[in-house]
Amino acid sequence: MQIVGRILAVYLVLTALAAAVLLIVTPLTHDGSPDYPVWSVLNWFMAVGVVAILVISFLRKRALGDRDGGSDLEAARVSLVYYGAIVLTMLFFWEWFWTLNPESETGEAVTSHIVYFPLMDSLFVVLGLSIGRRIWRKAGGA
Repeated sequence: MQIVGRILAVYLVLTALAAAVLLIVTPLTHDGSPDYPVWSVLNWFMAVGVVAILVISFLRKRALGDRDGGSDLEAARVSLVYYGAIVLTMLFFWEWFWTLNPESETGEAVTSHIVYFPLMDSLFVVLGLSIGRRIWRKAGGA
């Protein structure tokens, strides 16, 4: 089971790092076209990561709720990650499905995606790195 945890941790961390780097360099490298080919590929990997983040944060929240004597700080951290994962999931899939069907929105709604994508990508990076690190440590017995 440790190997599965390590593989998932590496997957989340690498995907989060790729999203972080791409988020930073996209304004420098994008040619102004409406297409973002690298993001189109990365979004498929991120979709798997988002689902993993949601499931892992849910399981952790449920496990914490089953224990007695957990600290308030730990409960707050677990809840913050869990609710952040819910927000990430909603934003990611709304944005991603829109990119798969861009004709569904026109006008000013299209420009709102310029704001939501960086927000969602940033949240993915933070949660992906955080949960990936936690899984890595847990798989190692720490």
